[in-house]
Amino acid sequence: MILNSKGSNFYFVFPKGFFPESVTNKYLPYLRKQPIPYDTIAQMMNSTIQSITFPELQSGTVEQTRYLGKKQRYKGSVPIQDLFTQDFTVTFKLLDGYINYLVMMDTLLWFLDFKNPIQYDYDLSIRLMDNSGNIISTVGFKKTILTTISNLTLGYTQNSPEVQTFTLNFSCNFIEIHLEAKEGV
Repeated sequence: MILNSKGSNFYFVFPKGFFPESVTNKYLPYLRKQPIPYDTIAQMMNSTIQSITFPELQSGTVEQTRYLGKKQRYKGSVPIQDLFTQDFTVTFKLLDGYINYLVMMDTLLWFLDFKNPIQYDYDLSIRLMDNSGNIISTVGFKKTILTTISNLTLGYTQNSPEVQTFTLNFSCNFIEIHLEAKEGV
């Protein structure tokens, strides 16, 4: 293994169609007025992604009491799929005018509307890469649901030039991990 000062990386974007047409039509006129190099709402939103939390895996154990009260643990019988927490968080850099926060708020409200027959958001995936940009594995989150958007603190004293963020929480029903690294890569 060659150590490199550049760390490993990831690639995560929202798929085409993730943002509903009503939301993109609402914010596209604003986007076109701005001096930024994005043609779509999805491009703008994907450019502000800062980090993503990888779901936790906890191995379940079963405990049995043996002779004279000695307790012994064994691996559990819970399916591996259910050992993942199945929740993950995406952190965004807040844009000027809180535009990306409002886009995500409208997207969540659209998803929660009872007139909307869609039960799950799109399948999302993270591509994990090495420091050279080679894809090592792909983690797929299947049948995701957008569950939470973090609060937004507004204040007159927050005019200092610092990066502000907000988070989205997702929950998925299935996690698939595919090893992409092949021999000779």
